[in-house]
Amino acid sequence: MYKIIITPLAHHDEENAYQWYEGKLKGLGDEFLTSLEIAYRKIAENPDHFSFIDSKKEIRDYLLPRFPFLIVYRIKNDIIEIITVHHAKKHPLKKYGDF
Repeated sequence: MYKIIITPLAHHDEENAYQWYEGKLKGLGDEFLTSLEIAYRKIAENPDHFSFIDSKKEIRDYLLPRFPFLIVYRIKNDIIEIITVHHAKKHPLKKYGDF
């Protein structure tokens, strides 16, 4: 299994989403974090399974099942770098530029 590294940007995104969901309904933020943990495990087990989102075929994404968030990541040797966790309606390359 691959090792997962979460960038400071992705961690900030996680925290913002957690706070937003928790503000809407107590416990919903925790459900969001649990969904992220499950997604990270799935990505670590089979990172090549998910679609590329860039023309260089380096960056992939994974859509969370219950929440409208994408996990954007790249594979570097035996490490998966989680670049960002963002709302599905926001295009990551437009928001963050080239990774």
